[in-house]
Amino acid sequence: MALLHKDDAVVFRGFFKEMAKLRGIRVSYQYPIKFKQSLYSESILKLSEPTRMDIVFEENPKPKTLKAIGWVSEFGDDKPYIALLPYDAENIGLDCVITVSPDEPLKTRYNKFKVTSVTTTLVYPDCWTCTVVPIFESDDVDNNYNKSNYNYLKIEDQPDKKAYGNVIENESYSYINIDGE
Repeated sequence: MALLHKDDAVVFRGFFKEMAKLRGIRVSYQYPIKFKQSLYSESILKLSEPTRMDIVFEENPKPKTLKAIGWVSEFGDDKPYIALLPYDAENIGLDCVITVSPDEPLKTRYNKFKVTSVTTTLVYPDCWTCTVVPIFESDDVDNNYNKSNYNYLKIEDQPDKKAYGNVIENESYSYINIDGE
């Protein structure tokens, strides 16, 4: 039985980087430089410049891996996203952002993931096992509402202002067109 020495760990880290280059995907990695919290305890991060690196996403982790990172779930379908990052990833920790560039040339939306936990089970690890969650960015909603409380859907038979006694006569009505006309 052989012992794992520091020199061996350096070799294994090189093996992992080569494996990630051959079998993994190329991503941009950013770590937080400044951290603030808003009034509502939301993270306000200033991120570093993106660094290109090769990582491995583990799609179907083994139960042993899930137990090692502390994942407990009643459902078999409820598995976390696991990313294996090289050991020399700079300032790895919570709130780091991994950006996956799109495969297709016409697709413009980048897939972003946020690191929620960093673990390893070895004394001299060759990579970091990170649990990541997707970051969803929503487009701005195009609302055509005005400042009044009298927004109605535009239909064929519009309501008569005088038919309703609780409606103030001098308020302007705005109608929202649901058909896109």
